[in-house]
Amino acid sequence: MGEQIKTIGFATAVCLVCSLLLSVVYSSLREEQEANKANEVKVKVLSVLGLEVLDEKGRQIKTNEEIVEMFTSQIEGMVLDSNGKMVEGVSVGDLTAEDINLRLKTGQKEYYPLYIYKDKTTGNKKYAIHMSGMGLWSVVKAYMAMNSDLETISGMVFYDHAETPGLGGEIEKDFFQNQFEGKRMREKGKLKEFNIIKPGLETDDFCISGISAATMTCNGVKAFINKDFKVYNMYFDTIRN
Repeated sequence: MGEQIKTIGFATAVCLVCSLLLSVVYSSLREEQEANKANEVKVKVLSVLGLEVLDEKGRQIKTNEEIVEMFTSQIEGMVLDSNGKMVEGVSVGDLTAEDINLRLKTGQKEYYPLYIYKDKTTGNKKYAIHMSGMGLWSVVKAYMAMNSDLETISGMVFYDHAETPGLGGEIEKDFFQNQFEGKRMREKGKLKEFNIIKPGLETDDFCISGISAATMTCNGVKAFINKDFKVYNMYFDTIRN
């Protein structure tokens, strides 16, 4: 009987120690995951604005500490509402994924983050805006960078989606993203609908070539680009004027 009690006591002690260790490890990993998730936004913003934080294969070449320093020292963030007006008392760091991706009954989102970068040498500014919407199977998220004229696209990065690999999932590949550079969202001072057309057709300043057999994904991307840019454009109008 005594031996059984000792065995049970030993097993209980081992379980308690293991539980404690697992709790410590989980807590440590959770903090690391949260830090990495916060840094992911910074990396995407810096990257779409043309700053060197990734290599040719998309791997991060700066430490998390360097990313934070670059972002803090070079990027100004602000939050807009669905009318393109600045929201006081809310910073881009306060925003959750739901805040900037979930569409309300109005069809708009609650908040629209805006990031501004000023080149220290030329003084020119670039603006990074967040866009998202349904593709074929999932919500597709992206950052678009605008030149200082606030109508010419300087970069596009798609991320965090569950579109079909080899089809709609190709939106994150360079051959698709690089097409956006130099395209325009306005013509003669007015918004121009951006389009994604069938591969092989001739493109112009306001469209790019789509992806074969990924029409639904491309249609979704086109829709949310135009819808979200309208909100940001209302704020850009206040700068232009």
